[in-house]
Amino acid sequence: MHIGFLLPATMAIGGRSNGIRAQAIYQMRALERLGHAVTPMHPWDEHDASAFDVIHFFLGGLATYSIERMRNTGIRMLSFAPIIDTNEPYGRYRLASRLGHAVPKMFTIPAVLADQANGSDLVVCRSTHEHGRMTKGLGIDPAKCRIVLNGVDQPPPANPQRARDQLGIQGDFLLHVSAYTQERKNTVRLARAALEANLPLVIAGSSTPGAIKDELVELERQNPGRIHLLDFLPRETLNDLYAACRVFCLPSVHEGTGLVALEAAAHGAGVVITKHGGPPDYFADLGYYVDHEDVPAIARALAAAWADPKSEALKAHVSTLTWDASARSLVEAFEARRPG
Repeated sequence: MHIGFLLPATMAIGGRSNGIRAQAIYQMRALERLGHAVTPMHPWDEHDASAFDVIHFFLGGLATYSIERMRNTGIRMLSFAPIIDTNEPYGRYRLASRLGHAVPKMFTIPAVLADQANGSDLVVCRSTHEHGRMTKGLGIDPAKCRIVLNGVDQPPPANPQRARDQLGIQGDFLLHVSAYTQERKNTVRLARAALEANLPLVIAGSSTPGAIKDELVELERQNPGRIHLLDFLPRETLNDLYAACRVFCLPSVHEGTGLVALEAAAHGAGVVITKHGGPPDYFADLGYYVDHEDVPAIARALAAAWADPKSEALKAHVSTLTWDASARSLVEAFEARRPG
């Protein structure tokens, strides 16, 4: 099968910590391991749409506006992987969709997503939450919506002590990795919860200047040895950190999957993660789920996960969620919905 992968061109900027781009790369590699040809469809290149068995596009919304209207270019099968990171009630989501369809030139993201889903042959959802958002929130035919879970690669050998030595970290610690100055990642509340639980926290990843970065830097200054801020790390160092940490923390406003939490769990870390979005599909009853606004509850979950020896059970569980399994499920979804 020849598959075209299409990402919004804006992901060429600041994509190092982008989970959507990471998902596409890992799925592409897994599909290729299964013997399929996958072409990243760069906007600076010309592509013959009819040369692909499937064109699979990610994210949706205005970044790929009107793609569903391009069937006359020779697209054989159009597959849509929506990325819906929202806690909006279904009713409000439906209202936004109706407004976007009722008023000419009044674009709403839910209306655009609904058009793209209705115009595609297949809608690939990352979780039960996302499936419900499409079917119950936007009214998309459940027959064309399939849940394909993301995965995690088998972790390479890691050296936990090397990370501690290289970064000057002593003993066990909590870890958070993300584009951590995004408001959705909720890192200021996480830092306050770690301080309340009296547990050391390492935050790593990409960041941009602003109020969140300023507040985290100030918390680090006021609490030496308890809050550590690190920059974006090379993969080897990141794997060492995953293996060294005791608990990985991702108490975001919303997560579609929590790919970094899966990677940490594969190395044996316990996980504290948001209850909003897809994580329950991935961490089952082996993660600690929190509401992003409740700092005392996050602190209690951090303390409980710190004392809980469940990480080996979680490690065994996530080892079944491979990218190869994800790719096989994706191919099955393509074949089940292939026109004709």
